[in-house]
Amino acid sequence: MHSQGQVKLLRHHLLAKARLAQRALDYSIKGYSLRSSDFSRSAHLGDHEGEEQHHRVKELGRELMSRGIAHSSDAHFVFAALGISSALHAAQSAAVGIAQDTSRLLESTGIQACGALEAAGRHVNAAMRVAVIALFAREVSHAHAVLRYKPWLQLRELSSVALHPHIGRWAGGQGDFERSIIRNLTEVAKQTHEMADAILFWLDGDSYKAACASGGSPSAREETDAAALTYISTGRAPIRRMPQGVSC
Repeated sequence: MHSQGQVKLLRHHLLAKARLAQRALDYSIKGYSLRSSDFSRSAHLGDHEGEEQHHRVKELGRELMSRGIAHSSDAHFVFAALGISSALHAAQSAAVGIAQDTSRLLESTGIQACGALEAAGRHVNAAMRVAVIALFAREVSHAHAVLRYKPWLQLRELSSVALHPHIGRWAGGQGDFERSIIRNLTEVAKQTHEMADAILFWLDGDSYKAACASGGSPSAREETDAAALTYISTGRAPIRRMPQGVSC
């Protein structure tokens, strides 16, 4: 297959992987927030396909890099795609971990509410959604917004016994559960930043040229960036609709 065709196929598999990872995270967060075993079970639905798509991205990417790539923009994309797929794969695994913990606890003693942890989950989920939009739409400003958001600062506070709002019950099964959720959310947040970094490596060099070609302006990009950051922090501000086929 011609290298240009392989690059297109690589993008196809990468976007499929992004859909699966976003869906798994969205279902796992909803499972925890809504105390829903159905949502938690649904987070596992794309496990096998996710493994397959990640394998295809690695296979195609390594083949393209070993043969050499004529266009520098394609070379940037191929290198970035390998990093993005690895980040998505790690994030999907962490999302499945959240769903597994939720299912296990729902089947035993039930979940005691932790509003701060639920809010952190919604924010991390929103950050991943914005990163996926950045990938689909080739939106540099959204990737910048993800990098400026620092959810692990809040998660670090939640993991501190001294600052935890439910210190009295941070022993036994409930404490183990909440610490596991925090670890997995922190992993998703870390991988979302890795993904945004790779997207910028791919796109940022030509961002001004692309914006000018589409009639954009620096002020317009700043407004888009601010809207995305606000959406991550609140979940309420409007941003560009997720491309069709992406979860939620």
